[in-house]
Amino acid sequence: MFRSILIISAFVLASFVTAEEFTDVSELSKRLDDGIPKILGKHKAPGVALAFVNGNRIIEFRSYGFADVATEVEITKNTMFNVGSISKLVTVWGVMQLVAQDKVELDAPINQYLKRWQIPNSEFDVKKVTLRNILSHTSGLSLGPYVGWDSHEKLSSIVDSLNGDNNGAGPVEVIHAPNTKWSYSGGGYSVVQLLIEDVSGMAFEDYMQQNVFEPLNMKDSTFNITEKVLSKSATPYDDTGKVTGMLYFNEKAAAGLQTTPIDLARFNMAVLRNNDGHYIGSKLLPEKLIDLMIKPAPNTNGRWSMSYVVDSENKSLGFAGFNRGWIALTRSITDLNFGYVILTNSSIGPVSNEIDSFILSTIRQKHN
Repeated sequence: MFRSILIISAFVLASFVTAEEFTDVSELSKRLDDGIPKILGKHKAPGVALAFVNGNRIIEFRSYGFADVATEVEITKNTMFNVGSISKLVTVWGVMQLVAQDKVELDAPINQYLKRWQIPNSEFDVKKVTLRNILSHTSGLSLGPYVGWDSHEKLSSIVDSLNGDNNGAGPVEVIHAPNTKWSYSGGGYSVVQLLIEDVSGMAFEDYMQQNVFEPLNMKDSTFNITEKVLSKSATPYDDTGKVTGMLYFNEKAAAGLQTTPIDLARFNMAVLRNNDGHYIGSKLLPEKLIDLMIKPAPNTNGRWSMSYVVDSENKSLGFAGFNRGWIALTRSITDLNFGYVILTNSSIGPVSNEIDSFILSTIRQKHN
């Protein structure tokens, strides 16, 4: 997953909206209608959903291929997809509300907020592991991706996962000195999940529903994968195009979000600005905290903020997510106050890469 994140490498910061806001997607839509089926056909990929936004509204939705190939069920605005590690990005907007409420300090030892589990002592200074460096993957914590479970019956608790009961990923521990280098850690976001629960007194999924999904009008998003959610979800396919099963995670903050193209596009708007020049996400967080969240973080070579992957070349912020059967990408092009999401129901990696490049080239040809 880590390598794929670098390949897709989404995304950066602009402190204000320029006059060159991108709002007309008619030409882009025509090119997509011609180009995307060819990309899907070349890779024998089942389907893809796209949604486009500016700072005020959802501009366009397009889908190609099928949610289920055998039955030729089409992808709609309400078709649900797993978005893998984009779950981390959404989680940041939840935990930063605890910072805004002065319930958690960004630079305090994170262990002081954890009640049910503690980061174990090691040869490195555990007191230097903080919320700030966990969010930017510079904490020194172990564990890149999680593989999940094939059955919800295997699920136990986030504490069990932190202790190593997670289908082979291992326990979460400090494996190098904090604040010295960037090292992708899904395990760190499991610590954040525990932090949210221990500080708020709520189940993680309930906290996120109340504090992120509802304020952003994300009506079809959830960390609870129920039979009803599965019935509304696309069928996942592996990297050979064969049907594969759903994956389930104790580590919901790291990999467990199920959402729709429209809902993820609504989330994508959080770092865009409305007609008054304010972040859409200011309904969740003070603007000074949003500025901090999207600023490149120390020890990341300017490529990561405290939440987003930073793409300075394309003046954009975003993230990519990968689980078996799913690949998702979100990108907010801040200088054009424009964003889009790409959701696929397969593990065929080149599809989202090529579609992303296709969209970017069309936009920049028009606006450069």
